[in-house]
Amino acid sequence: MNSSSGTIGGSTVLVCSEDPQANNIMESVFSSLVSYQLKKCTRKELADSDGIDPETLDIAILDVGDGTILDDPEFLKIRNKLGQLAIIFISDELSQEKIRQLIKLDGADWLTKPLQKRVLTDTVNAISQRQKPGANKVHAVLSCGGGSGGSCVAIMLAYFFSRRRKRTKPTAALFDLDFSKADIGAYLNVENAYKLESVIGKSERVDLEFINVIKKMHDSGFTLFSFESPQLTYSETGVELVLRMLDLVSYQHDHTVLDLSSYMTPWQPTIISAVDTVTIVSGTSLPSLQRAKQKFKEISTLRKSEKGIHVVANRMKRGLLGSQFGKKELSKLFNPSILTILPDEQNLMLEALNRGMLPIEVNKRSMFCSRLHDLSEIIVQEVR
Repeated sequence: MNSSSGTIGGSTVLVCSEDPQANNIMESVFSSLVSYQLKKCTRKELADSDGIDPETLDIAILDVGDGTILDDPEFLKIRNKLGQLAIIFISDELSQEKIRQLIKLDGADWLTKPLQKRVLTDTVNAISQRQKPGANKVHAVLSCGGGSGGSCVAIMLAYFFSRRRKRTKPTAALFDLDFSKADIGAYLNVENAYKLESVIGKSERVDLEFINVIKKMHDSGFTLFSFESPQLTYSETGVELVLRMLDLVSYQHDHTVLDLSSYMTPWQPTIISAVDTVTIVSGTSLPSLQRAKQKFKEISTLRKSEKGIHVVANRMKRGLLGSQFGKKELSKLFNPSILTILPDEQNLMLEALNRGMLPIEVNKRSMFCSRLHDLSEIIVQEVR
């Protein structure tokens, strides 16, 4: 593994080009992307046995110009020195013979000049993402109707996913996909005035720089995306925009939590089939539990597996006048290994909502938070 690959949120890209225009474009692209550190060198420095250590790099971009250099034995030595490092070759238009020579050098990709910023960004992002097995996990939270508490569950999962584990501190994002209300932003008292309507049908404008501009940071450490843009839900081109944003957000974070709306949207099937885990959040009333059972069946069919699906029964009341469904009854509906039962802590939730705080900030000993912490640990172990 390349030594820099373990650095959260950053990849080192080596650029070796003698073309001023290409260099300017690459400097412009990588200076705007916080996820990359640019390192430049000359061909002579790259050929020097003590010059560049491939183990300190994640990606190399080598400019072969008009292809003449492909006949130079010294350039072949440079290629061999880089070993298994992912290499993007850039060049002018090449003849068929030079193209065949380039293919034999086993690069990760090839781009022709003049370089297009968007194409370069997407190419580097795709290669970088493939180099991080085990990272960039995405988790969907789906409520069985309004009032089930799915947003509160999504908030706390994002919080726990962002907590330090041993020697690492993972990055986490929470994306509110109910654009009709932007409830999560309201719950956390984090307003985002950006209107996504301005980029509907213009997904080419959505890149990492755009994502960095529109994101908000919650004080507890996770990144928040919550927008009130109702038109997006009903736009024919909304799916492309939503999936583009999610792709970039998940690329930047170790864990991304998606708070799905309780009603069906055009992008839900695609998301549910692609994410790493799905958590279904239900109340403890019979109609809500029946809906959760049906949702579990539908999601299992869509994903062609029950793996990665969890069920949360929220707001379990205690006492004589409490819910008629206890742990024993719920275990008959759902496999206990995928079931998490959360207590009804109404006063805690009301205080957290009124103060714009996380429930755990109000009461660190909350059983609601403790059980969601346990669920987050189960999910983290499951997706490793």
